[in-house]
Amino acid sequence: ADGVIRAFFSSSKGGDLQQATSVAAHSGPIKCLSTSSIGGKTLVATGSMDQTLITHLYQNNKSLDLHAVYLGGHTNSIGSVVLSNDNSPGGKTIMASGDWDGGLAIWSVPSSSDGEGVDSTGENTTKKRKGSKGGIDKSDDNSATIQEVKPLQSIKAHASNISGLAWGYNGSSNDGSSSAPTTLLTGSWDHGLKVYDTTRMDCILTLNGSRVVTSLSRCSNSNVVATSSPDCTVRLWDMRTNGEGSGGGSGMDKSLRQSHKSWVSGVQWSPTDPFVLASTSHDGTLKVWDIRSSLPLHTVKAVNKKGEKALCLTFGDGVIYCGGSDCVVKQFACKI
Repeated sequence: ADGVIRAFFSSSKGGDLQQATSVAAHSGPIKCLSTSSIGGKTLVATGSMDQTLITHLYQNNKSLDLHAVYLGGHTNSIGSVVLSNDNSPGGKTIMASGDWDGGLAIWSVPSSSDGEGVDSTGENTTKKRKGSKGGIDKSDDNSATIQEVKPLQSIKAHASNISGLAWGYNGSSNDGSSSAPTTLLTGSWDHGLKVYDTTRMDCILTLNGSRVVTSLSRCSNSNVVATSSPDCTVRLWDMRTNGEGSGGGSGMDKSLRQSHKSWVSGVQWSPTDPFVLASTSHDGTLKVWDIRSSLPLHTVKAVNKKGEKALCLTFGDGVIYCGGSDCVVKQFACKI
């Protein structure tokens, strides 16, 4: 809630995390974060309750340097963001973001060597902004050239908060590289899930659920999606469109058995195993699931104190990282 981005590292799986660096990036709480690789560095995108969306560059456990500021796409708290991973030759990094009002914006992310942003008309928008330790500051010192970017597209996608975003599955080429995504999967507090064609910004599939979507994650090899909800449940959805427009999806496949005891705050699919996902809950637990079973494979306590909430999670190399209301980031060895 302090608006600070912190980077951590660990010398062993399951060991204690150590802070590598940090930067005061926002004036309000950070609500969402996404990472991607760009120019041999890690690109970190964050959205905040202060209505700002920015990217930083991180390299070698040393520093988080302000990369670009994204303007004009949102007028309320930004609750979701996702970066593409276009590994094709000459590929561009694309970013999508969603806000509290249901607004959705698509951005072209400048490369680390561009030195300038690109707005919706293709015009360069490099400007002088005040910088301090990679963050946004209004002091008179450390003046730096920061890229300002305007959205390629900006629409009203949902009636309420967009709480989850994921790029659609495009498959891989023979050399293992992936191309730029052409579809975007969205989930919202309005109970709806949608698929957008990002080339036209048309909604090509709508699925209506009965519960608020608090988070969303896509399977690694298909457009099957897992969502979390306040009713203690993780649900699976088939969002494959098959070119059939708004009637192309088969809807919800199933709900995993209600195992959490409170609001499910986050869900994340394994990046390597299409059958494994994990979830966090306000009951303070982290659960690992195999979708072929309705019961969780593992349940661990993710917070230090009784009454604290587990809020978010992500998969690493053989580990799962989890953060909670106790202000602690933990890592758990995950051998599935």
